Amino acid sequence: MPALDLTDAPISQLISLRGRTAVVTGGARGIGLAIARRLSEAGANLVIADKDEAAWRDALEHLATRENDIIGVTCDAREEGSIERAAEEADGRFGRLDIWVNDAGIYPSTPVMEISKDEWENVIHTNVRGVFNGARAAIPRMTNNGGGVILNLASVTGFHGSPGFAHYSASKFAVRGLTATLAKEMAKDNIRVLALAPTLIKTPGVEKNKPDMDKMAHGDVIKQHAKEIPLGRVGVPDDIARVALFAVSDLAAFMTGTTIVIDGGALAMG
Repeated sequence: MPALDLTDAPISQLISLRGRTAVVTGGARGIGLAIARRLSEAGANLVIADKDEAAWRDALEHLATRENDIIGVTCDAREEGSIERAAEEADGRFGRLDIWVNDAGIYPSTPVMEISKDEWENVIHTNVRGVFNGARAAIPRMTNNGGGVILNLASVTGFHGSPGFAHYSASKFAVRGLTATLAKEMAKDNIRVLALAPTLIKTPGVEKNKPDMDKMAHGDVIKQHAKEIPLGRVGVPDDIARVALFAVSDLAAFMTGTTIVIDGGALAMG
C-alpha cells in the first residue's frame, strides 16, 4: 500500500494522536516518561510498560490529569511473554495498537576488559532483544489495524562508539540495523519503523551512573559533554520526547527506516 499523500491535511490533524493507542516500554521515568507525556498530550491512549511497578504507578499519578485513558503494566522487555502481555493489555483495554515505543534500556559504564559475561548479556538482552520482542508483539496487531509506527531508542554511540560503553554501543549499532531491516520488511503492511539517537541526556539513570561515567571521563562527564555541544547545553528528556511525537505522528508519514540524531549538533562537528 503506498504511503498517503497528506498535503491537504491541516497541521492539527497531522500531529493529533486521538483514537490511537501507544505502548511505551521503560515509560516510567526519564526519556520514556517524557515520551509518554507528549504522546498523551497529543491524545493517544497510553500503556506505560515498565519493570518497576512502583515507578509506573508514580507515572500514572503524574499523568492523571489527561483526558485520554492511561494504564500501567509491569513488563520486562527481555522476556517475550512479558512484552506479549503488555501488548495484550493494550488490545484488551483499547481494542487496537497503533504505536509501540521501545525505550527500555540500560547503560552501565564499564571498561571493556572488566565487562562480565552477565553484564554483557544483560545489556544486549535488554537493549536489543527488548526491541526485537517489542516489534514482534506489535507487528501482528498493527497489521490487523491497517498499519502503525514502531519507534526504537538508539543512541549516538551507535554511530561512533564510546569508551566504557562497548556493550551499550554494540547494542545501539544493532538497534539501528534492526530498525532499517524492520522498516523494509514491514512497509508493505503500512508499518513505519524509526529510531531516535540521543546524545547524553540528563535523566535519573544518568545521575545514578554518573560516578562511574565520571571515572571513565576523568572528570565531570556532563560538564565536559556540554562543552562539545554546539547548542550549548546537555539535553533533557523532553528534547527527545518532542521528536518522538513528530516521528510517530502523521507529520512523519513519509519517513521509515531512518535513525534521527538528536544531539545538539555534536555529531556534525565530528
